[in-house]
Amino acid sequence: MDASELEARLGVSVTTFDATPDTSGYLRRQIPDAPHGSFAVANELTAARGRTGSTWAAPPGGVWSSTLLYPDLDPAQVGRLTVAGGVAACEMARSFDVDARLKWPNDVVVDRDGDRYKLAGVLTEAIVDAVPVVGKPVGDVFDNPEELEAVVMGIGVNADLDPSDLDTDRAVTTLRRELGELVDRQTVAARLHERLLACADGVETDDGFPDVLDRWREHAVTLGERVRVETGEETIRGTATGVSATGALLVETERGRREVTDGECESLRRDD
Repeated sequence: MDASELEARLGVSVTTFDATPDTSGYLRRQIPDAPHGSFAVANELTAARGRTGSTWAAPPGGVWSSTLLYPDLDPAQVGRLTVAGGVAACEMARSFDVDARLKWPNDVVVDRDGDRYKLAGVLTEAIVDAVPVVGKPVGDVFDNPEELEAVVMGIGVNADLDPSDLDTDRAVTTLRRELGELVDRQTVAARLHERLLACADGVETDDGFPDVLDRWREHAVTLGERVRVETGEETIRGTATGVSATGALLVETERGRREVTDGECESLRRDD
């Protein structure tokens, strides 16, 4: 990809890599000198981190990106940015006429023939009191966090490659597979970043967040489904009914409503 062309279009600092261990790690090391909106995007990742802390590699042909933000948000509101990232990635895919949907907490998926295929993922990393908090609520790490210094938003898009190129045991798809043709990764990166900055700016205010949240709900497959959420401490079963002002999933269970801030969410059949 052409960094100078992306910088001219997006108006932000852009760093491109043919291959790099992790775009989020690169941007984290630039704090606080790199400006808001700084964008790092790679063709291939060799040692990225997932939401649970596991390492993984991403093959050539994707748009593996991270964006540095200095949001005007309380540390407890970082979940709003996960909502923003999901909406941005989903609407980017839909701009290519792909019927992309959102699966809580951080997946963009395509439903086809009764199955669900992952197209993109979002990972929010908050920097609080100089400590990175990856893929979980800040309150799970700090009792009284004082300052949200920065947020690194990692978004990976399965773009110009085939599903068989991805080393995973889950059902996946790619933009190339959905469109039946080669995909311009430069265009994917530009559309994604434009939408992310707009959505991230919107969720900073109590007036703007409801609009972004409504767009999340519009594209969500999770809402209305019976789900099982594994939090690491317990299993929660019920019907997903909404998303809170902090990005938590609201689940109606037999014992009442639960607000789930983190976990692995799986859709259930009606008889499960």
